[in-house]
Amino acid sequence: MYHLQRALKVPRSHPYKYIDPYFYPEEEERNRSNCCAKLFGHVVQFIIAVIFFIGVIVLFLWLFFRPYPVNVYVEAAQLNRFQMFKTMPPYINYNLTAVVSMQNPNKFIGIYYDWLELDSFYQDARFDWTALPTFYQEPTNSTVLKSDVGGGTYFWLRSNGVEDYLKEENTTGIYSVNLWLYGDVRYRFKWVNTRKRQLSVKCPVKLSVTVPGMPAAFFNRTSCNIVRYWTKA
Repeated sequence: MYHLQRALKVPRSHPYKYIDPYFYPEEEERNRSNCCAKLFGHVVQFIIAVIFFIGVIVLFLWLFFRPYPVNVYVEAAQLNRFQMFKTMPPYINYNLTAVVSMQNPNKFIGIYYDWLELDSFYQDARFDWTALPTFYQEPTNSTVLKSDVGGGTYFWLRSNGVEDYLKEENTTGIYSVNLWLYGDVRYRFKWVNTRKRQLSVKCPVKLSVTVPGMPAAFFNRTSCNIVRYWTKA
């Protein structure tokens, strides 16, 4: 056997190198490819596991700390004067007082109110508005804001707006007024602040004119409806 191996060896001076008859380059290349594939598979599995773990944490935090929109109520409203003149466009003389409460329902998240405005509408036509103060609201806290508008103005109604007003005045004496609350809000959790969200809230109220010298009509607390609530671009 030894002599056979010596016979198979090629001298160093020979231009060709010795080739082991038991060596298969294809098998070594295949083993190397399998190792790379296994390593790549482990890396992919690790990345998927990390992404899944982060997703579970984010989902848990969102379910536990997700911000709820503010709750808005009209606590009181009084119409001291509301008179329309049949001009073109119609002219209205009014005096309206409203008390609005804003409640933060979140247990761990505060709310920044960067801009607030309360508009008064009659038959989808705005006749006045007032700017409300900006503030920061602690979690599970409630804030009461008051609006007092009055004066006279021209405003555009739909074609039968004046007739509807006269009908309400002569039959029921109760007027359907819509209070719209607009604002920009941000949420705060610890040191993290979210992007601004635009808030649009509709508060439909029915009011009768208070007669001077007489007590104001009883007003039922009215819940408002959030119409739009989206993140600003």
